[in-house]
Amino acid sequence: MKKIVLLWIAVVFFTAVAMAQPRLVTAEYQKTQQPAIEYNVPFTEKTVTKSLNDYFEKLGYKGKDTKGYQTYKGVRLPELGPDIYDLYFKTDRKSKKEKDATTVTMLISSGYEKFIGDTTDATLIGNAKTYLENLTTRVAAYDLSEQIADQDGVVKKAINNLNNAISSGEDLQKKKSKIENDIEDNSKKQASLKAESEKQQLILQTLKDKSRQ
Repeated sequence: MKKIVLLWIAVVFFTAVAMAQPRLVTAEYQKTQQPAIEYNVPFTEKTVTKSLNDYFEKLGYKGKDTKGYQTYKGVRLPELGPDIYDLYFKTDRKSKKEKDATTVTMLISSGYEKFIGDTTDATLIGNAKTYLENLTTRVAAYDLSEQIADQDGVVKKAINNLNNAISSGEDLQKKKSKIENDIEDNSKKQASLKAESEKQQLILQTLKDKSRQ
């Protein structure tokens, strides 16, 4: 199972590498242009967003929607460096034709919306690019874990349906046995009643014959 997971992640990673590398851009935030980094991830927007939330929640950071960005305040990530930052993420479907690809836009602030670019801190931005490149691997792992969880639910439902069918079958078998016993008892009763009926008819006939003598 572990080998399958690693193979899946490797395939997605090389697909992502083929798609694009992180690139420096300017992004609009509250009607201002700010330095940012964009990166394309070969997963749906919903999956990428849920993966980001899951990742940061496990680290103890709760996201908040801020003007179209999912914001995580006071974050300390060793991948970025020793300092604390506010991280802003926006996820958009890459294009109308590419529904399974998402463009992730990342802004980094030192606090109070003081956004950092490569001219301000080239090392930080370089680390952020690497962080985004690794994002694909994390999303792949998250997506696979979700698929496994979903399939586990499907399997449990299938097993539950099977157990219910087996239980119903056992109940039907019991009913069948009871019906067969009832039929057998009824046949015996019919035979007994038939014999009694014939006996009484014979007595009646005997009495009628006497009355004619």
